[in-house]
Amino acid sequence: MFKNFHGFAAAALLALSPLAHAGEIDVMTQNQYLGADIGPLIATLGTPAFNDSVVAALRQIAANSSQERFVALAAQVLKRRPHLVGLQEVWRFDCIPAVPELNGYPCTDPSIAGAFSDHLAGTLAALGAGYSAVGQVRNFSVQSFDVYPGIPFFINGIPAFLRVMDRDVILARNDVAAEPLALPCAKPSLDGCNFSVAVPLPGLGAIERGFVAVDATVNGEAYRFINTHLEVQGGGGPIPAEVQAAQAFQLVQTALGATPAARRLIIVGDMNSSPNDAPSTLPTPYQIFQGAGLHDAWLQRPGAVPGLSCCQLEGLDNQHSQHYERIDLIYSRELPWRVQEARTIGDVSNDRTMPHGRGLWPSDHASVAARLQFR
Repeated sequence: MFKNFHGFAAAALLALSPLAHAGEIDVMTQNQYLGADIGPLIATLGTPAFNDSVVAALRQIAANSSQERFVALAAQVLKRRPHLVGLQEVWRFDCIPAVPELNGYPCTDPSIAGAFSDHLAGTLAALGAGYSAVGQVRNFSVQSFDVYPGIPFFINGIPAFLRVMDRDVILARNDVAAEPLALPCAKPSLDGCNFSVAVPLPGLGAIERGFVAVDATVNGEAYRFINTHLEVQGGGGPIPAEVQAAQAFQLVQTALGATPAARRLIIVGDMNSSPNDAPSTLPTPYQIFQGAGLHDAWLQRPGAVPGLSCCQLEGLDNQHSQHYERIDLIYSRELPWRVQEARTIGDVSNDRTMPHGRGLWPSDHASVAARLQFR
């Protein structure tokens, strides 16, 4: 009487499989890391030491081999193949020589020449046809002043000008239909928004941060995917913790208020906030997200894995991973039925650039990815 049982069971499983996968989406967040610590730059603004800080930062960025890191970061994406990816710190650095007769010097100085590249173009080239950039927000940017075509600096007494631009970007896999969405805000920027609260930089504008959204269809289901990068933690430093709290409030109010119930909402990014942060006069971003009813995907995964995602040393050359905090997060408005394959990626020795396993870490952050399943 059981001779047809296995055939019946197989047919039943095949019939159910489309339902099991209809509400499934794989997402990733990755801070690509500009390549240097900008703290000394901020600390020396308006002082004679600022030029030395600029040159030191450019030398560190060059030493951190951006092009090799793009390839390593792209390899992580291509191996995992998430439907959507949120990238933060997608920088572009350009150098303009001030004296044309010097054939590009000091921009061609070997100690800094490797710093000048477009990190987005390098990433897309390494990804090939597998992914495209479907949404961007421009954050901190200095392209020109009234008098100078960039930030003036000197090497060996020879002047040049530095242009910088930071972006957050959303990538979509080539088989995913996705288009940018203009969320309501007072400070629109490219496809996204800059936060209303920013940290002023005397003479250089402000440290703008932002968020960008796309509407996507995955396995027939409608999603709104938002990528962001909040300001760094206060922690007694020069930037008040209330700045990132205000940004988190704006993000949550905008995302929840503008996203219809029929569209599943997912927010990813470098939140610069962990479950262990102490509040300032305002709740921390992590507390704000939790209080708004958003679900931290990492907490839904099986097992008690810490999920530490930040940070390696500035030079990315530490032998063992030094990640100590979980600040790269994936949130959903709807509680997933199940979260599978939630991983930190890029934080084991074999992920380092060439020579294999002994080069640089791809970023000071790990990628964080998860496959969310909804009923």
